[in-house]
Amino acid sequence: MAHWLDTGKRNLKVAVYLLCVTVVIAFALSNTHTLGSAGRIADDVRAGDERHLVRNEIDRQVEILVFDQARISHWDEAVRALIAHIDWDFVRDEIIEWHWEDFGIQTTVIVGPDGNPRLLIFEEDVRAEAEAVKYVELAADLVALARDAYKTHRQPAGGGFRVAYNPVRSHQPLFVSDIRPVDGQLTMIVAQAIVPDDDALLPDGHANILLTFKPLSAPILSEIGRKLGLQDFAILPAADVPADADWIRVGRSRGADAIAVTWMRTYPSSVIWRQALPLLAGGLLLVAIALGFVALRFGSSLLRLQQSEERNRFLAHHDALTGLPNRAQFEREIEQVLQHSEQQRCAVLCIDLDRFKEVNDTWGHPVGDLVIRTVASRILAAVGDRGMAARVGGDEFIVLLREGLDPGSVLALCERIVAGICSEIVFEGGSATVGASIGVAWWPDDALTSRTVIRSADEALYRSKREGRGRTWFATGPAEPASPEPSGIGPPRPAA
Repeated sequence: MAHWLDTGKRNLKVAVYLLCVTVVIAFALSNTHTLGSAGRIADDVRAGDERHLVRNEIDRQVEILVFDQARISHWDEAVRALIAHIDWDFVRDEIIEWHWEDFGIQTTVIVGPDGNPRLLIFEEDVRAEAEAVKYVELAADLVALARDAYKTHRQPAGGGFRVAYNPVRSHQPLFVSDIRPVDGQLTMIVAQAIVPDDDALLPDGHANILLTFKPLSAPILSEIGRKLGLQDFAILPAADVPADADWIRVGRSRGADAIAVTWMRTYPSSVIWRQALPLLAGGLLLVAIALGFVALRFGSSLLRLQQSEERNRFLAHHDALTGLPNRAQFEREIEQVLQHSEQQRCAVLCIDLDRFKEVNDTWGHPVGDLVIRTVASRILAAVGDRGMAARVGGDEFIVLLREGLDPGSVLALCERIVAGICSEIVFEGGSATVGASIGVAWWPDDALTSRTVIRSADEALYRSKREGRGRTWFATGPAEPASPEPSGIGPPRPAA
């Protein structure tokens, strides 16, 4: 039962320690999970915001080009200057000056109603119409879409045609745009019919189409990246996008010709971790210290309780003064020997001190306790492994012998016990001597039960004391004297 209780307490102590460790781990995991979830949400929100900002910025760049070219494509003067014959003064003073110098439009092409190029301006130079063919071919689909938009939304007016709304700001715009590679450089392209903004009219048939090309140069991309706070901002073919970069597809092209805007994605989670990790570590440390303190206090309390219970269990079976087994423990031991037939024969020695009362009266109880402890140790040393010695009263001891049970051996042991007890006991301030009388009974020779054999040994002890003390008496009769009667109290000794 005691072993089961000890095991239960040890298991409880281990369980408390494991619980504290589990709480610390759970605290760490829950907080790291929360931070991780918050970081992932922040990363996803940031990624969505970046995509939205990038798309808006690219759309804004195209929108800027649309508005810049609309200064020509939505203007009465442009209609009049280009409707039949090209007004070269208008081209030089308006288109060349505005498009390149003010708006950075690198290439401007006028596509006639027949679909052939009528004019090519590259930066500040007017180029041959033959050079414009490749630009028209590159944007042929955009030209066709711009023509269709004009044909769909034109309205007859005064013998001609016009568009009654703003072709750029309307929810049904006339312009068509895209981003495509031109001469190895990604370029924004806008195609729109040249229409009047006030009173000019267009003849029936197709209108002139204004094609404008504005490269997305490195300075433009760098400025976009700086403004959006993005690293490695670039526009390139989708097939060339780095694996670790974020990107969106822009323009009308798909498949192998797709164009992507790419940048290095930013991760707010790293900022969250950098800022929260010290707090998390500090909180985890505080929790660990608090739970460690609780666990140690609990373990210490449990240890003290266990030690107290062990001490109580020990005292329940042992003498508090000498540490020898008490009467109850001795009786259980001899009962077990007899009931379980652990051996065929054993002997019981009852020992009583002589002249102990004189020591107690002369020197007081502290010295008396010292004498009892000294006598107990001498009896225990004499008996050794041959049996068990116990204290059963104030100055009474009892021994259960398991070995050396012949009368001669028992008598020799009794003589050693008496001699040891009779040896002088020195203490601070003096010395004392006591004697001992012993009664011996054998089981099953003298008695058949534990109680009767103890009683037989006790009766032999009283016979020994009546016969003069300081001797051994067997239950079957007298034994040879063990030693002369002690002299009692010795002379005082000087204090140490």
